[in-house]
Amino acid sequence: MDFFWIYDLPMVVSFTLIVGSITAFAVGGIFVLKPFVSKWWSGHDNNDQIAFYLSAVGVFYGITLGLLAAGVWQNLQDAEQKVNTEASATAALYRDVKSFPSPLGDSLKMYLQTHTYILIHESWELHHKGVVLTKGTPILNKFQDLLYGFKPQTLAESNLHQEALKQYNKVIELRVDRLNSVNNGMPSLIWLLIFLGGAITLIICWLFNIPSLRMHIIMNALIGLAVGTLIYLIIMLDYPFRGHLAVDTGAYELVYNQLMK
Repeated sequence: MDFFWIYDLPMVVSFTLIVGSITAFAVGGIFVLKPFVSKWWSGHDNNDQIAFYLSAVGVFYGITLGLLAAGVWQNLQDAEQKVNTEASATAALYRDVKSFPSPLGDSLKMYLQTHTYILIHESWELHHKGVVLTKGTPILNKFQDLLYGFKPQTLAESNLHQEALKQYNKVIELRVDRLNSVNNGMPSLIWLLIFLGGAITLIICWLFNIPSLRMHIIMNALIGLAVGTLIYLIIMLDYPFRGHLAVDTGAYELVYNQLMK
């Protein structure tokens, strides 16, 4: 399910919108069903039976929601690890090509430096919008043409060339993993399960026959706040390169500023 427009909002606004809507749903249903609940139960107290069903549904839904939250958090951690590994491989590749003879070495360094700069200042902003392919692709193609066209003249150059090829292939593999993660979110069926389960849980809370309207509102508001906050967290973590909790460019900036600049 696409929540992409939410990632463009300030965090306070998006939190208020999502959590506030779910909390309003949890409270609003009380006023809709309150006039009918007493009639339906014919003056009997069915709160114990309702609490039993709420506990059963809450256990299954709570476990599911908790597992999904842990899963998207792990997905974010994995994406961050991939970015850090790609930055480290880029740094190793840059050090390898520094030792190539001129003018080849200078050209290779220039392409790699340009690619890293574009990645930090342009590509990342495009990733936030779900754009995968960027200006870095043709630059890496030119880098590859030069690297593959190099003809070593000595054993040292041959060993250096082999190591550079190894590092370059590693950078490409990690780059593909990063690009595949840009739009890697949960399928719509999972989001249907999340919202349907939340709605069922809150609807059951409407059915309690509580004499104190104020207490009923407070309790439903707290449950809606808890469910809404967890759903909001899952939304914010679902796409690791979007939103205010997205993976940043810190690892690339460190390599660029300390090694390439």
